[in-house]
Amino acid sequence: MTVKQTVSIQNKLGMHARPAMKLFELVQSFDAEVLLRNEAGTEAEANSVIALLMLDSAQGGKIEVEATGLQEIEALQAVVELFASRFDEE
Repeated sequence: MTVKQTVSIQNKLGMHARPAMKLFELVQSFDAEVLLRNEAGTEAEANSVIALLMLDSAQGGKIEVEATGLQEIEALQAVVELFASRFDEE
């Protein structure tokens, strides 16, 4: 099964190196594959910081988060909370 949710990028600088690293580190703690998709349809696996940076997503953008695996629900919830916290940048 796969779970999905769309989130908004709320931090001022969007998806840059620091949030990408935080997201990468977060998903490592779950037994799940996490995929992010921006509004242009560009996809990035959350286990690749470089791929996350290629999303080129700015403040106000929408990202669809998709999780698959044994801990998909927990992983999705944690990622959504990280986006909601603005990656602890503000």
